[in-house]
Amino acid sequence: MSARTPDKGRRYIDSLDAARCNGTWNDVPELARKIAKHAPERKCLIQVARAECHIADYINKDKRPSTSPDSKETKLHDLIPGLLSVMEEDGNFPQDVFQAQVCLGWLHWTLSEPALAASRLPKDFDVTLHMLSGDGQALSSWTEVCIIKGGYMKGAAQALVSGAEDALRTFKSVLPWVSAPVSNSPSGPQFLFWSEQLLAKAAMLSSEAATTDGQQADEKTVEFALRAFRLWAAHPEVKAGDPSSTVQSNAPASPGPRSSIWKAYYIFLSSIIRQEIFVSPSEAPKRVQLSTEFRRVEAICENILIRKTKFPKAEVANKEVEAWVEQVIQNWEILCGPDWRDDDFGEGGQDAFSRNVLDILYRAATKTFHSTLILRRLFHVHAALAEFNLAIKALETYIDLTTAARARAEKSPEAAGELEDNETFARTLAEGIMMLCCFGSFKEAEKSKQLADMLQELLDDLLSRNPTTASANGRVSPDSLSTDGNDDTSMSPVGVSFAYRAIGIGLANWARWTPVNENRTDIQAAALAALERSLASESEECTNVPATFAFGLLLAETRDLNGAIDSVRTALISAQSADDGYGQRPAHLTLSRERDLVPLWHLLALLLSAKQDFETASNACEAAFESVPSVNLLNGQDGKSAPKNQDESGEKSDHWLSSAAVEQSRGTPSEMEPREKESIVELRITQLSLMEIVHGPEYALNHSEELLSLFGRLFTNTELGKEPETKEQDTLAPPKSSAGTTRSIRGSIFGRRKSIRYPGSEIRNGVEANTIPRVPSTSSGHAAADADAPKIQVTDESRGESSEISRPGTTSGSMRHKLHRRDGSIKTPRPQNSDRSLHSTDADHFKRHQRQHAEEGSSMPGNIMPQTARHDGPSSAQYVLPPIPHHYKKQGKDTTPTIKASLLQYASQSCRFDSPTRAVTRFPKVQTQRHSIGLLIKIWLFVAGLYRRAALYEDALEACNEASNQAKRVELLVSGQESSARAFADAGWGGTKSSDELWADVYAERGLLAQEQSEPYDAMNHFEDALMYYPDHPSATVGLANLLLDIYDKSLPAEKPEKGLDTNTTGISLLSSSSKHGKASQQLQLEDSGLPPGPHAGHGPSPNTTPEALNRLAARDRAYGLLSTLTKLGTAWDNSEAWFALSRAFEQSGQIDKAKEVLWWCVELEDRRPIRHWWNVGSGGYVL
Repeated sequence: MSARTPDKGRRYIDSLDAARCNGTWNDVPELARKIAKHAPERKCLIQVARAECHIADYINKDKRPSTSPDSKETKLHDLIPGLLSVMEEDGNFPQDVFQAQVCLGWLHWTLSEPALAASRLPKDFDVTLHMLSGDGQALSSWTEVCIIKGGYMKGAAQALVSGAEDALRTFKSVLPWVSAPVSNSPSGPQFLFWSEQLLAKAAMLSSEAATTDGQQADEKTVEFALRAFRLWAAHPEVKAGDPSSTVQSNAPASPGPRSSIWKAYYIFLSSIIRQEIFVSPSEAPKRVQLSTEFRRVEAICENILIRKTKFPKAEVANKEVEAWVEQVIQNWEILCGPDWRDDDFGEGGQDAFSRNVLDILYRAATKTFHSTLILRRLFHVHAALAEFNLAIKALETYIDLTTAARARAEKSPEAAGELEDNETFARTLAEGIMMLCCFGSFKEAEKSKQLADMLQELLDDLLSRNPTTASANGRVSPDSLSTDGNDDTSMSPVGVSFAYRAIGIGLANWARWTPVNENRTDIQAAALAALERSLASESEECTNVPATFAFGLLLAETRDLNGAIDSVRTALISAQSADDGYGQRPAHLTLSRERDLVPLWHLLALLLSAKQDFETASNACEAAFESVPSVNLLNGQDGKSAPKNQDESGEKSDHWLSSAAVEQSRGTPSEMEPREKESIVELRITQLSLMEIVHGPEYALNHSEELLSLFGRLFTNTELGKEPETKEQDTLAPPKSSAGTTRSIRGSIFGRRKSIRYPGSEIRNGVEANTIPRVPSTSSGHAAADADAPKIQVTDESRGESSEISRPGTTSGSMRHKLHRRDGSIKTPRPQNSDRSLHSTDADHFKRHQRQHAEEGSSMPGNIMPQTARHDGPSSAQYVLPPIPHHYKKQGKDTTPTIKASLLQYASQSCRFDSPTRAVTRFPKVQTQRHSIGLLIKIWLFVAGLYRRAALYEDALEACNEASNQAKRVELLVSGQESSARAFADAGWGGTKSSDELWADVYAERGLLAQEQSEPYDAMNHFEDALMYYPDHPSATVGLANLLLDIYDKSLPAEKPEKGLDTNTTGISLLSSSSKHGKASQQLQLEDSGLPPGPHAGHGPSPNTTPEALNRLAARDRAYGLLSTLTKLGTAWDNSEAWFALSRAFEQSGQIDKAKEVLWWCVELEDRRPIRHWWNVGSGGYVL
């Protein structure tokens, strides 16, 4: 027997620690014997090692069948006295005593005695751990394992005995040893095993506690749960193992298999995203980190589900997969909703996240058989990604499967399987109708009509099964289609209201587009009935604002102005009362709801204008700008007070749309959507139109620059701080008439600063119709400087210093839309420079006009330098720049933004529209650019119309040139995607106009401008160009038809007079010519009336066969054909100018009865016609 050797004892002790850390319990007895020989003073260590070996052997043998479990339990119980006695002996090492405590706790856990286990372990781990590490002695590797092992067992025992609060306190004290161990123990199997169990248990307990408490959850608990889950996910064993493993660990109170922990991790992150538990903004992780973490966990959970799921039988529904899909969709609705933005995601943004959800849905579809839920969700996600064609296919497949299952259920309920409930089916149909009506055109209107009929049949069928619930007056009460039970025929009142609203919108939308005028009235009546049912089904506590908007708009289109006004006013009052009742609502939700009311205010203003109450309509516009925004935006939070001396004409309505206010609204989660921005711009255009009616076009022009400034504030680019490369042709040049002069930045959009001044007595309603304010002529170089934003001022440099405008037009006498004024009539023509004839519309002429697009704009003078696109660039010393000016000049390195740089250099990354779900519809970047540029073209053409009606023709031409430049941009965008005739003519989805239609708008305005300048032949050429681009353009068609009818009645020669025409014609020759024309006209009338010609007609050629007569007949017939086609279209069925021109065609062809009928229809349309068309309320039609 050899003597004791301390060095050997130390080596054996280290070997014993290594064996226990590695879990090689077979080596422990021999090592314990050698330690007893070479280090007998370590009795506690030896006793604990032998006890641990017995416990491990018991656990391992317990996994196999045994015939005498009682003897084993008795053997384990016999270990307890020995451990207790050796722990009380003096001279024990603190670490050995701590290991004995953990061994006793493990023993009691093994014997299913959690309460005793918790009592044997240290009462306060913080104190014990501080004592072990406070004396400066290094902790052994097994002691560190025992810290983790003991902390896990005590926390698990406390969770069972005393509750989660004590358990979490223990886990929090031990967690630092897991995240930052001081030795090499993390590489040992036992440390890895027990640390994984502790992290999993801590994460599960803390997440359950936080989820249970909800919004009242402790912030530290939520933070601890996140930290525990992240440490567990980063654990080496978890990263190297199979996440789909369902094997339970042999740890006491095991937290479960890894697959269940991954699922709990995903549920916890989902609760944070849905804000079901409170997370302090200052303590919460960054959104980018959270979204990235969420996507990674979601991918792992999907992988676990797909791997363990098999394809079901045809009659079996895979509930687990469908529940997973619903959970994914609920999270997607939040992450791709208005509260999250692209910046909150990594590469690809929300678009990439939505497409990943699409992939999840398609993979889930491979594990289900004809799942209607997955098809319905595919419809939702495709619609949110603006993939409407795929969304329609998914919807059609969903409808086919659902209707087929319902048909089978009618025959054999047992064979039908589980059916889609009525509420879900009706709501999905309604969502499809809304999507088609909001984003589609004619084809989609037809489809929405079919879906509306199907939904009506479904509701009628449900109503027939519950006949006693129908009210006596035929309307549907809130409980008409709902029952107290949960049978298949029940629907909630909200579902009934939504379904009837969709039916009404679908029918109303089809009434717009139907080519059969005779059916339009009946369709509109059915739509009104459906919307009335929707409003009757609403709850008394809240107002159905979307249904009220659709109902009021349809009443307006059917010319029931009083009913529409009452409906809209009631909705506005109710909405305001609802807002007052929710004073504690989050600011971004309040802003979003308030902006939803802008179309209602706009509709009210148009209704009042249709009743000729222009003052009240103007007040409604101002109320929309003043009452809708929240108090924070009204008062401003940028530290700047609102201007005090603001013009009552409308300047004060911009204070909530100032740069600071708009920027602040962007800072909120509910960022303004392009449809909201468009509705605000449209309301501003209506406000300027009312100014024009009340005060004249010159007055409106002086405020029209606010419109462009508003557009620049609303449609800004996120990269405006950079300096984009600006091409020379993208800069705005002054008018050609300003050649040779130098104008400062103070000038208007076209470089002029001559204002129109109004005496107080001339801007009131009592001004006579034939008088307008005098236009003083002032020099632009001596204009007084002010710090306000520059306005588009009216001037005419071609006039004398003290000339006056001599033309009709202010207040009621200048209303251009009344019947007594024929806009299609022409003025006396004057010699023109162009020699193109009426028939110069061949392909060469069309191509020549296309090549001339780039030549129509003005060139940049040499003293104007290229521009940059910055909002905060300093101005010159003579002028303080407004937020969005429209000209600048470069002085050294100081630059200021231009209309091109600041208004047009924008590229919205995502266009947000309403979708069938809470997720926001985001259009591709090209589509959003087309939408925004199309709106800008509309603004420029509106400004051009103001200039034209103010007789400032050169400025009107410059505005048209600006619109042409923007139309080129749209053309380039389209050609970059697909260069084909179909692509240029296709408007696409989302309410945008096609490239060809935008060009038609530009040419139509050019034609109207030429007509105002008494240049009918140039006007005809422009109208022809417009119809070449878009054959059904309303204003171009009406303008061309009126000119053709003027040719027929000889108000306009068919051919342009020659330049060298001899003006010294004798009276005899004029009389002879007049006589010939009179005879020809008389013969034409006889021919038209079917009467035989007189006896003198047989001598010489017949007058009705001469080229002049044939040209006149062709002009009349073509005008009739154009107008007859136009008035049958949905875009012009209520266009009074088109109908009035058609009455002229009927009159000139001798059909007096038809002419009278059409004229009475014109009287009805004109009597209740608004200042602008009803469709200008918004691009979504009847969908709010």
